[in-house]
Amino acid sequence: MATWTKKALPSCASSVTGDDDKRIPKGYLPIVLVRDDQGVDEETRVLVRVKDLKEPCMAALLELAEEQFGYGQQGVLRVPCDVQRFEHVVNMARKSKAAR
Repeated sequence: MATWTKKALPSCASSVTGDDDKRIPKGYLPIVLVRDDQGVDEETRVLVRVKDLKEPCMAALLELAEEQFGYGQQGVLRVPCDVQRFEHVVNMARKSKAAR
């Protein structure tokens, strides 16, 4: 079974761990980042602003999730991505917004 880890993420995404934080703030979507490292899954649960999902780089991550896990996922959306890559995608989304 995969473990939940807590990581410091950019302001548009924050880490949620354990069962203490069941309430999701309005405008946010929980996502589980899944990294498969030598057969051991590491999962990190993050909150992402819904408006950030419109960005093309975020859409690419959602396409990866569909390819690996399908549309019929139960529970929280799982995305095949490690925390460092996710932070990079979030930063790219920020730069895209700033350039507009």
